[in-house]
Amino acid sequence: MPSFTLCLNGSTDVIETVARFIRRLKALKHVSVEGSRARFLFAKNVNIRCAKGAKIIVRNGIVRLGYPLPRMAEHACFPTSEITLGENATLVFEGDVCIAGGATIIVGANAKATFAGNNFIANNFKLLCNREFRLGRFANASWGVTLIDDDKHRFRLTDGKELRSAGKPMLIGDNVGLQMNVSIPRGVTIGENSVVASGLVLRQDIPANCTVFGDVTLKVKHGIGCGPTPDRVN
Repeated sequence: MPSFTLCLNGSTDVIETVARFIRRLKALKHVSVEGSRARFLFAKNVNIRCAKGAKIIVRNGIVRLGYPLPRMAEHACFPTSEITLGENATLVFEGDVCIAGGATIIVGANAKATFAGNNFIANNFKLLCNREFRLGRFANASWGVTLIDDDKHRFRLTDGKELRSAGKPMLIGDNVGLQMNVSIPRGVTIGENSVVASGLVLRQDIPANCTVFGDVTLKVKHGIGCGPTPDRVN
């Protein structure tokens, strides 16, 4: 029985390895590398899925997906990175781009996402692009950042009428810094050289050369806690 179990596990590993290899071959058919120094490198735990007509374009730089950021301590992260492109979607890397492990990048049908180059993206980054996304040159994102230009959700009024909102692209300027756990759930424009402070949920445009943060007032209520219940007090 033990030998049978080992054989079964080994066969499963082989099947998974072959399936991953086939997926990678299919994905690479959608990759276009332009420029003498252009390279497209991705770790073994990066899964790439491309629908009909989807394109990944690498221009004049080295793209590294799923590897630790250079000169940075390695962080714990999700076990895989998932890159998914819908029909006729386009994902463009212009220049050097490093995206650490645990990333999820989804580019919907007919949408376009662009990383303009010299971008460093930390662990557990998430991008959902259903319209247009652009991250400017030398713009960076810390760990846990979530960016959504249009999640395709639609809301209705109490009379049943659909509440329509004009979708916008997400355009992030050059030299912008997105600190850890920033969430941007709708299309906005962030001007160059600006910083979005950690933990902020951003829903509006930000001009250039600004730092934005949420000023939350701390309230303390005395005499209320979570100590032991009376029946547990000795």
